[in-house]
Amino acid sequence: MNIEILRKLKLWRNQTARKEGVESFRVLSNKTIEDVAKAEPRTKIEMTSIKGIKDKKYYKYGKEIIDIIESVSDVKNINNSSEENISQKPLTWQEKGLNIMSNDRQDEPNFLKPKKERVDFRQEEKHQQENKIYSISEFLDFLNERIMISEVKIKGEVTSVDQREKVIYFSLKDKDDESIINCLIFRYQYEISAVKFEIGDEIIVIGYPEIYKPMGKLSLKANLIEVSGEGALKKAYDKLKMKLEKEGLFAIERKKILPELPISIGLITSSQGAAIGDFRSNLGSYGFKIKFIDSSVEGKQAVFDLISAVKRFGRMKNIDALVISRGGGSLESLQAFNNEALIREIVKLKIPIVCGVGHEKDVSLVAMISDIAVSTPTAAARVIRESWDKASDKLNHNQAIIVNLFEKQLQSQKYNIQEFSYLLKNKLEKIFYRFYEIKNKIFLNFERIEFLMKNKNEDITFFKKKIINEYEKNILLIREKIKHFENSLKIHNPERQLRLGYSITSLDGKIVRSVQQIKKGDLVDIKLANGEMISEIKKIKK
Repeated sequence: MNIEILRKLKLWRNQTARKEGVESFRVLSNKTIEDVAKAEPRTKIEMTSIKGIKDKKYYKYGKEIIDIIESVSDVKNINNSSEENISQKPLTWQEKGLNIMSNDRQDEPNFLKPKKERVDFRQEEKHQQENKIYSISEFLDFLNERIMISEVKIKGEVTSVDQREKVIYFSLKDKDDESIINCLIFRYQYEISAVKFEIGDEIIVIGYPEIYKPMGKLSLKANLIEVSGEGALKKAYDKLKMKLEKEGLFAIERKKILPELPISIGLITSSQGAAIGDFRSNLGSYGFKIKFIDSSVEGKQAVFDLISAVKRFGRMKNIDALVISRGGGSLESLQAFNNEALIREIVKLKIPIVCGVGHEKDVSLVAMISDIAVSTPTAAARVIRESWDKASDKLNHNQAIIVNLFEKQLQSQKYNIQEFSYLLKNKLEKIFYRFYEIKNKIFLNFERIEFLMKNKNEDITFFKKKIINEYEKNILLIREKIKHFENSLKIHNPERQLRLGYSITSLDGKIVRSVQQIKKGDLVDIKLANGEMISEIKKIKK
């Protein structure tokens, strides 16, 4: 890890957090900054491959981070070059790790030029610092760059506490020589720490020293707080355990049941520890889909990673079970798994939780509130695969039963088939004998039918001629009757009478046959041979 890059990144992070008015971890977490200092990324692909930096943060902070990395790397290259022996054989471009295509020596970096042209950067920087006149802001930045080297742990007695809406200010005193340091912690980090300290309590604070520029005041900016001593840890453990027990979080009835034959398994553990290897090697080859989130699991600082991982799994869908795992350790190293904030996040999850956290004496509180708790990652893997193992054993057992039953049935059916074959042979012989009898009868019947059909054909021909003659006679009679009716209709047709000068009078569609059917003023229809007319009755003569 490049300590200088780490120091500058932490200073930049704190300044950025103050500008944005947020906690420093909201800009980048400690682990992300450490990973950047290790990897020294120079491109988008390299940077976004680091956990905690995605596209959004790359576009927001990427250029500033790369500038910091390159500024430190350039200084390192120049300083290293001043110590080279010019008499040594010049290194190739590949040996220097450079991507330089030009052969012009004017393009060569300083560390490859003759010695007389090289610059001792450290001497020049020292000279500049001695002659430079700093502004107050620049000087405080200069100091912060040098004191924010790495995360520190300090222990002391709380002498004052000032709790505000977003920040808690407090001071710590050394019990040996009364030395005092002012501290602050953001409320979010204070609540995650789950250490409710008061004046007189001895605590351990994890954080970074920083000079607050508006006041020129040195303070320790805390990220996490721990209780001091194994006894205090045990006391805090027992107190939280009693609190959770009263809330019923350890009750058996609230435990969720692991689904039968789970497939999609969530896993939270460290990629650097042995737990992940033990878990995966003991899962068996059942086609599990493991969704893994890398998280620190050592000490109380791990609680931030663990909470973030739990929240991410809480937003996922189609997870059958979540495994939280790590190897064994002391009560101090397992502090994160006794953290109330982490426990509250786990309680919110709707998926079954399998806790495989090793322990020696006191079972972690995360294990107690989990739906299934075992003492090792190996045991957690066996719990996940248990229903698959049972299903596999049952399948093998049923397979043996089926094979045995099949063999018995095969023998039984073999005897039945032989018996049936004998019966079938006898039946078929009888059928064939009967078939020949019926065949002979059919032939005889066909001969009889042929004789009868010949006789019937002669009858049919005779009756056919007779029917045709009768039909023709009836047609002639019918034609004569039709002609007679036609003449009669012509004679009695009313329209024929009209053509002779007669007319038909009707009232409301009824023919008038008597003067008594009409009265004065009625309108009557008078139909003639070539048309109709409507007349009004003026006078009636009887």
